[in-house]
Amino acid sequence: MKQIALCTALLLQGTAAYAGGADAPNAFAQPSEHYLLQFAKPGEKVFVYERYDAKGALFQRDAATLSSPVKASSATERVINGVAYRLRGLAACPKPKITYKTQAWDCTKAAQDYEEGIYNHRASVVLCKTLVLQSRKGEPDAVSCFSLVGAGNTNDPYNVAYDDDEMVFFGMAAIGRNKDGKSLRPDLEHSADLGGQFQE
Repeated sequence: MKQIALCTALLLQGTAAYAGGADAPNAFAQPSEHYLLQFAKPGEKVFVYERYDAKGALFQRDAATLSSPVKASSATERVINGVAYRLRGLAACPKPKITYKTQAWDCTKAAQDYEEGIYNHRASVVLCKTLVLQSRKGEPDAVSCFSLVGAGNTNDPYNVAYDDDEMVFFGMAAIGRNKDGKSLRPDLEHSADLGGQFQE
């Protein structure tokens, strides 16, 4: 049931994003599979990194082959091609134990298991987006990450996996708040509410 709800949510988001013109670079919207497909290369896994300015305009884009498996250091930290990133506005594992695959799991191990399947077994293109124009030494850029998954056929159509959304949905990450208590990720509040129904 959890997987069906997640797939439905992802499909609806993907459809809405495509209808809204997600084939153009956008700092905040989930990209469509069509947008990610433009970076795909046969027999290769590709990592695309996009930087956006304060107005949401594309500032810089880099694309490179994924030279090593993506590592999930925690529910909100990723190491991609040897560089550390953290999911924007999220806090890892608000509860040490969560319900995952209908069982109680250590939250960090569950996140690592899930991300291993997405990034290293299913994804052909990984896109991360940031509002950080210049990285600071020793400080991971705050990002949102997306993966093109599927084989593009009838049995396994292309879809977009949204890392931030999935971590929140599964209870593996919590949405941060500013000093006034306002959500740092209002775009993910609906997923947090939906996912909360599946956690004990």
